[in-house]
Amino acid sequence: MTIRVTAMKWAPPFAVGMVRDMRVRWILNEVGWPYEVTLVDAPTMKAKAYRKKHPFGQLPVLEEDGRPPMFESGAIVLDVAMRAGLCIAAEGTAERAEAIQWAIAALNSVEPTLFDVAEVEYFMKDETMKKARRPFVVATAKERLGELQAALGDRVWLVGGDFTVADLLMSSVLAIAARLNLLGDFPTLAAWQRKVFDRPAHRKAEADQVAQIGAHTQADMRLDDVK
Repeated sequence: MTIRVTAMKWAPPFAVGMVRDMRVRWILNEVGWPYEVTLVDAPTMKAKAYRKKHPFGQLPVLEEDGRPPMFESGAIVLDVAMRAGLCIAAEGTAERAEAIQWAIAALNSVEPTLFDVAEVEYFMKDETMKKARRPFVVATAKERLGELQAALGDRVWLVGGDFTVADLLMSSVLAIAARLNLLGDFPTLAAWQRKVFDRPAHRKAEADQVAQIGAHTQADMRLDDVK
């Protein structure tokens, strides 16, 4: 079984270690499935051939012999865990339903509020607009983080008695909050994320992504020849 994962050839410093192929590398490391990485740049992602794999021209894409390409990092994480029978409870159990619930919550209820802050910090150029928008998006993100910390309480894992895809996806989302210095008021969340990130499978995924991005520069990201 040959598995290939698309990953960004280069990314700006604020994104290094957080590009979404990290999640796919991590779950593949957790279940012990070897994989190859295909580095892509802007034209590759916009090309017609790539859009047959990912209709929105984004990444990651997981390609596997004998199966159609998969896109969306959350979907890939869930699919790999379910097929491997690892990092998620058995089919039909309440714990599997809970894990899926928390995985979707990470991507739909928590991550968008953090992306709003990231948009202001990293992509909004007009300082007047940034100053006006920042207090609102930061307050909204912190409200959601507070709700998440209250829900986590003193649990070691989000679901059941062991690590699951719920922990993987939620902690990966919180990487954005950590990078934006939003976890200072939420020590329980910060400690929980550090513990989850200390798993060997995550450490390897992060080191591999950082090394591959570090081996390239922005000049390597071709911006022409889109076909």
